Amino acid sequence: MDAPARVLGLAARTAQDAAELPLALRQLLGRCTIRWRPAATVDGRPVPEEGRLEEAVIQLRAPEGGVITLERPYLPFTPTEFARARALVELDARLGPRIPRGRDVLTLPEGGDISVRRADTGDLAAARAMHERCSAGTLRMRYHGPAGDADRYLNHLLSPRFGRTLAAQTTSGRIVGLGHLLWDGDETEVALLVEDAWQRRGIGAELLTRLVGMATEAGCSDVYAVTRASNTGMVAAMRGLGLPLDYQIEEGTLVVTARLDTVRDRLPREWEHGERIGRP
Repeated sequence: MDAPARVLGLAARTAQDAAELPLALRQLLGRCTIRWRPAATVDGRPVPEEGRLEEAVIQLRAPEGGVITLERPYLPFTPTEFARARALVELDARLGPRIPRGRDVLTLPEGGDISVRRADTGDLAAARAMHERCSAGTLRMRYHGPAGDADRYLNHLLSPRFGRTLAAQTTSGRIVGLGHLLWDGDETEVALLVEDAWQRRGIGAELLTRLVGMATEAGCSDVYAVTRASNTGMVAAMRGLGLPLDYQIEEGTLVVTARLDTVRDRLPREWEHGERIGRP
């Protein structure tokens, strides 16, 4: 595929899903680090409306405020790359918030249906309501801190700027589980939260399977989960993926990393559901 056609393809994907922007930029520019900064200044200097190119660093004004910084230390960016990256960001800004609206309906082993769909900041109130129904222990296990601090993470977690979120929803429309796929610089994190009354029904495993399917399709080499060593549910869900795992533990914090290179060319059929929900 020639360069103009590839850029058009990336623009089409970005047009349908705000979470595609960081992936499109990475596919456009190759291996690079992408960060969002909340302020419109970098090192005390304001970033102009048209952005800034400084050899191996691109700085662009983010649509929702702040600055998108792209770094590629091993190879300076070209003016053409800068112009194409700026065009993608400008397209994203014009289109505003958007996510695919597909969903899957799952029948739980104990009976009853739930649906899995993409979620974003429009689901903030429903996510906070789910927090209120979760026990303090469940929130501490998920957020590694005081349960009262849990709500302040949600706006970041639900933003398509930082990754993709899947919601498990009952037939009445209540969210009972959230799964996050977070672009963390060059790495990719997965995180899960299931409401207490809905735990041990396979919801977390279903969410994780779809998130990993999205990560594989996006070209991620691995995904990692940060949890407490006592969180047997998260550890079991990661093991259930059937992927090579690496474990690192320090002072009670466990990092479980799953390698995705072994499945890139043979994506399991059940993972394709994650692609369908997650992609435009």
